[in-house]
Amino acid sequence: MITVIDYKCGGNVFSVLNSLNSLGIACQLSSEPDEIKKASKILFPGVGSFQTAVEQIEKLELKDIISQKALDGTWFLGICVGMQVLFEHGDEGSSPEGSKGLGIIPGSVKKFSKQAPKIPHMGWNQIKFTDKVSNPLLKGISDKEDFYFVHSFRAGSENIQAIKSKFPQSSFIVTEFGDEFISSWWNGERLFACQFHPEKSGKNGLKILENFASL
Repeated sequence: MITVIDYKCGGNVFSVLNSLNSLGIACQLSSEPDEIKKASKILFPGVGSFQTAVEQIEKLELKDIISQKALDGTWFLGICVGMQVLFEHGDEGSSPEGSKGLGIIPGSVKKFSKQAPKIPHMGWNQIKFTDKVSNPLLKGISDKEDFYFVHSFRAGSENIQAIKSKFPQSSFIVTEFGDEFISSWWNGERLFACQFHPEKSGKNGLKILENFASL
């Protein structure tokens, strides 16, 4: 059973549920702390603002639980903003200083530079493998496959060294859009994250969800 965390930001939770249901994967939507504590496999999706997401997570008293579940051996996949808020800091928000994230992944999520062709980054783009690690989330996915993105902020490749310092077994997938950014990450154990939307990425995205369900 996959528990999809609903922190009341709307967005893609129902698209994720529909994709899981279409694959015949048992899933449930939850914003209840006690239910999430018991989950053995978690999908943490999100769209919209980094700041709003963090505020909603705190309002629902889910911050500590999400942080715990991401690192306690629970299978965990963050998607889009669900990936971004795992970082220490995000520039997106009403304050000039940006917003604090959950602090699980070292580094900062910043707006695309002026080198980006257009902001937001919306549509299909290639992923690029950076190593030969056998990432179980990407089983059956080839280098330079296309996935679907919708975002204006990204975790740039400049974060990679800091992440490797905390998670030495890390494996990274990157994508180019003016800047090179981390489009998927695995800590080498049970924590995964992706900037692209599997639920919007056709057969490749469904394969990602199937792989996660089979772990």
